[in-house]
Amino acid sequence: MAALGVATYQKEAAPASDLISQREAYSQFQEVRVKRWVESGLITPQRNGSAKNSKRYYSRAELMAINQAERLNTIIHR
Repeated sequence: MAALGVATYQKEAAPASDLISQREAYSQFQEVRVKRWVESGLITPQRNGSAKNSKRYYSRAELMAINQAERLNTIIHR
């Protein structure tokens, strides 16, 4: 939870440093899960340009928050 607090503060203080690449997001939070979160509308990737093939970036704080919520939900509904 402390790491989530730090990430949230960092997002507010320096939004650009909160963004991680799609590759990093997949590595840290598993590709299948990130794709599911995007399809569910829980997170929205940002593009670094207007081209359709521009790199996608994700908010580390948002990813961490969703990850924590899923973990807590799993613990509560055991």
